[in-house]
Amino acid sequence: MRGENGLQSVMSEIPNNVLLVEEFSKFTDGFSIGSNDLTQLAIGVNRDSELFAAKIEKRDPGVMKIV
Repeated sequence: MRGENGLQSVMSEIPNNVLLVEEFSKFTDGFSIGSNDLTQLAIGVNRDSELFAAKIEKRDPGVMKIV
């Protein structure tokens, strides 16, 4: 929600927040990007997985476009 005596921000950690940024911006003064969760959800890989964690590219073109 918008802050009465200062800025209020929303943590944006899911792709839906990015896709609907115009709608979410009606209720907040700004956004903080949760890049770890956003990356994980955008590329569909568990960042804690022993099989995939080392292969996750945080500069994936899709992730960079979302950010």
